[in-house]
Amino acid sequence: MNVLASRVRGSEDVLDVVSREAPTRRELRAARDRQRGYSINVKQIVLAFAVEFVIIGLILTNTLLMVAQLPDATTAKIIQAMLFPIAMAMVELARVPLAIAVRTQTSWNIKLASLLGVLCAVAVTSNSLYSIGASSFTPRLEDTHKKDSQIKELEDRQQQFKSQIEAAREEMDRRERERNAAVSAVQSLQAQLAQQKPQDCAVVTVAPNPAAPPGTPSSTRQVCRENPLIKRLDSEISIARTRSNDAEAALRQAQDQYSKVANDKGLREIQEQITKATTENRESIFQSQLHSLAAMIFGVDPNNVTPDQIKRVEFYLIFVSSIAAALSSTLIAMTAVRRIRVAETDPSIELPDEAMTYLFGPLLVALRQEAREAVNTAMKDGAGLKGAAQ
Repeated sequence: MNVLASRVRGSEDVLDVVSREAPTRRELRAARDRQRGYSINVKQIVLAFAVEFVIIGLILTNTLLMVAQLPDATTAKIIQAMLFPIAMAMVELARVPLAIAVRTQTSWNIKLASLLGVLCAVAVTSNSLYSIGASSFTPRLEDTHKKDSQIKELEDRQQQFKSQIEAAREEMDRRERERNAAVSAVQSLQAQLAQQKPQDCAVVTVAPNPAAPPGTPSSTRQVCRENPLIKRLDSEISIARTRSNDAEAALRQAQDQYSKVANDKGLREIQEQITKATTENRESIFQSQLHSLAAMIFGVDPNNVTPDQIKRVEFYLIFVSSIAAALSSTLIAMTAVRRIRVAETDPSIELPDEAMTYLFGPLLVALRQEAREAVNTAMKDGAGLKGAAQ
């Protein structure tokens, strides 16, 4: 009987517990959110922190690679270079809590202070991401710059060869003019010599001999002298011929030098190298994203894109992308907070006890009555079994 009585009391206790059903975890969380006035999407917060950790990893990896590429990189220099990025990483992690505080804090002073912290963190992140973006485009730009420098060097060498050819041609033309002038001088002197008479002859009157008889008439005779101009012209012609021979020899030397420079194989090799380098440079430009984007924006051929245009496109592209990436986790964290407007009266909380009794009282009475009948039936069955056993 004691056992049956304890079972009855246990059944009534169970019914009381069932009648007072404990709230679930979701209901407790909903009640907490209603009490504080907002709810937070945990998945979005986890995603925001995941974005932050990815960005931090990229920044630290980029810094490590930049320092490792230095010619005199040491462990001390690597550690020293990583200190500042690690400090900035802490600022990165602070952006998500600050973004949540902007939505959850009720004081406008705290909201504005949190917003200022978010903007500072965005500026830090944008600067770090800009460095990563610049490093991403640097290899392709370095390749195009290297090709441009190679072409410029080859063109300078080609220009040097052309300058040597031009100087040799000018020297040859000058020697030819000097030779022609010397030949003309010889021909002119020879023409003057041909026009001269070999001798100058004149009739000279000779007075009679004093010993001759008076009345002896004077006699005449022809006196011829060598033309003095012939000797001078011969000397000048000899000098002119010497000059002409020297000019002819200098002309032949200038012609040989011009032929040697003009037919030099180095010029043809340089021209072939320029053609090859130009082809490689064109292919490198077509594979450069910045060149293609700059050509599309400015409406020019990719080969005609200037370094200034590339730098402008690179700045705006990386700058805008860096700000967008920096704001991504911030926006995710801000949108994870949802404000809850609590009603002035909550029927589920302010329901009077009389109403609860009126609604659920008959049900509890019926359950208790059914439980008692089940217990009485069990007691009777147990008593009959006991008597039969005796």
